[in-house]
Amino acid sequence: MSLRTIVLSDLHLGADDSLLTHREGAHVVDEPGAVLARFGEALRATARDLAGGEKVQLVLLGDALDLGLSPFGEVSRSFVQLLHCFFPAGVEQVFDPEIVYVPGNHDHHIWRMVQDHAFISQVEKIETHPGVKVPDDLEHISLMTERPQYECRLLTALMQRYGHPIADGVVRVAYPNLALVSDDGEAAVVMHHGHYLDASYRLLSRISGWLDDKDGLPDTTLDLERQNGSWVDFLWSDLGSSGEVGEGANTLYATMLDAGASHQLGEKIASRIADELQKRMGVNTEAPLKYGITPGNLIRAGVVLAAGREAEVQRDGFRQAMSPSETGDLLWYLSGPVRNQFESELGKVPKDVRFIFGHTHKPFQDQLSVPGYAHPVGVFNTGGWVLDEPKLMPCQGASAILIDGDLEAVSLRLFNDPAGVAMPEVRVSGGGGYGPKQDAFLAAAREAVAEHSRKWSAFTAEVAHRIDELSEARVERFLDLSETAREAAE
Repeated sequence: MSLRTIVLSDLHLGADDSLLTHREGAHVVDEPGAVLARFGEALRATARDLAGGEKVQLVLLGDALDLGLSPFGEVSRSFVQLLHCFFPAGVEQVFDPEIVYVPGNHDHHIWRMVQDHAFISQVEKIETHPGVKVPDDLEHISLMTERPQYECRLLTALMQRYGHPIADGVVRVAYPNLALVSDDGEAAVVMHHGHYLDASYRLLSRISGWLDDKDGLPDTTLDLERQNGSWVDFLWSDLGSSGEVGEGANTLYATMLDAGASHQLGEKIASRIADELQKRMGVNTEAPLKYGITPGNLIRAGVVLAAGREAEVQRDGFRQAMSPSETGDLLWYLSGPVRNQFESELGKVPKDVRFIFGHTHKPFQDQLSVPGYAHPVGVFNTGGWVLDEPKLMPCQGASAILIDGDLEAVSLRLFNDPAGVAMPEVRVSGGGGYGPKQDAFLAAAREAVAEHSRKWSAFTAEVAHRIDELSEARVERFLDLSETAREAAE
């Protein structure tokens, strides 16, 4: 069956350390850089061969925009760079001008804007639509199995500003899950950015669980987002527009990669939170709640545990795609929130399910036996396009997930750590398939990539060059900071 959907995540557009952000001097410009330009050329050519004349749906699966590290203006201009490469004027168009966006943690604020606009729209209908009332609250999640109904006015406006051939383009938003389901309901591809597989972003559920003698793992995506959405926004989603605080976010992330430093960071954050609760809301954080435990105890334990666990996962993850604890979180999310959302919306769980996520910046494809599912679930990770360390580490890299009309999925492995040798060439890998349809799509994708191998080789060369550039810049920046700190200490 022909290609219908391409899934990309963790582009981190606008971030200094994204391989795709193009700057001239200190400012992001509208024109794309070499890596993004070569990627767009190769991906469009390959997708055109696989699509059979149909337009291909582009799904941006979270952290496409890095609102956690960059101001809105720079992020917006970087998104325009992406439009230049995927929708070039004067040529046959490959991608559908309707883009689907599933926010993650660094761009969770996109969902917050959508929530606000949806609420305002309902209020505006009150005078002209009898019976319409002020909603009780914001919509916490969207339906997983239906076409996304919400629109991101910011990104849609950027598409319309770009003009022809996407002057009538639109960006629709689903959150936190999006599912493509076959007509008979027996097959599905589920997409989620992956931040709710990470304990750092479930902290408020954990605290609530401690108070109620539960494990702090909600059964539904509604409860998960209702409890933690504000925490996700606070932790990462829009630090880019927070002045000096935002400028220090890279240091914060680097600190979280070190277990000892992240413990100290957690203690400081917890103390600040407790002080603010007492000062602004009159909460006595040292008053016993249950078994002698105080709110201050819970805040300190939760934040320190989240920060420390993140550091451990990051360090372990440099050697393997998923740690045992991460695998356990994935099993919980699929067997709990995702399964319950399927049953709520469809009345059943499809037999053949694939699950696509990002967030970890470590691409892989595999199968996983999950309670409540008839067959093993095909699991795909999209990796990421940002340097978390001075150099790529083992398992880090990026991939695009290709989905055909039968909901078969394959992984287009774009780049990985070269491990001291030449950067690996772009290749196609399977995973989670059942029979001849999967084999046929895998073979067709490999043939299309081979047909455009020169374009993909040019992309690989630019990626390798860009990684070296960013690595050198990051090391120099680190040495400058270290020298400044040493001189201050003297």
